[in-house]
Amino acid sequence: MGETPIQTTIRLLREARGGRERAIDDLFARYLPKVRRIVSLRLGYPIRDFALYEDLVQDSLLRAFEKLESFEELSDGTFQNWIATCVASSVNLHFRKAGAEKRGGGNVKALGELGSEGLSASIFRGREPGPSSVASAREIEDALEEALLSLKSHHREIIILRHLCGMSSREIAAAMGFSSAATVRKVLSRAMSELKNRMPRDLFSSGEVPS
Repeated sequence: MGETPIQTTIRLLREARGGRERAIDDLFARYLPKVRRIVSLRLGYPIRDFALYEDLVQDSLLRAFEKLESFEELSDGTFQNWIATCVASSVNLHFRKAGAEKRGGGNVKALGELGSEGLSASIFRGREPGPSSVASAREIEDALEEALLSLKSHHREIIILRHLCGMSSREIAAAMGFSSAATVRKVLSRAMSELKNRMPRDLFSSGEVPS
């Protein structure tokens, strides 16, 4: 039987501590794109603006890897949430100390250069909406990001936990303080409906965002 994702992560951490330089690169390849995306959404940044803080995100992720011993709930979904929470806290602390503006300007990297997994592929996995003849896949990504950032914070967070972190309904209930997995499913359904209502139908080939 093969390794679980978290077992692979722990093995790579041990190899990195043992001097295998490639192991840290493998860890970054596994987690940086998803963590970057989760943290940008939680802090309210479009991903292109968040590129300004790439060094800070990478340093924070490296420090989070070093604290893995304090993580107890070893499932892949809860681990992704835990490590993204560590990075978000570190980045937010930096902003408060530096008195940084929430929105950034200047030279930013294009979305493709950031290596982030597309939001459509994560949120509508296996049934991503196709672009219309007058739209591009990039326009869909931008519209989806804008719609997510416009949601109420608890609706955005439940979508992040389910579709980006991959947590189960029971795990989300524990993380967000809901009474049951059934409640999580109801709130998630409302959040997804609200998200789809904020997406422009004319961008999609079918005229409809997938259910």
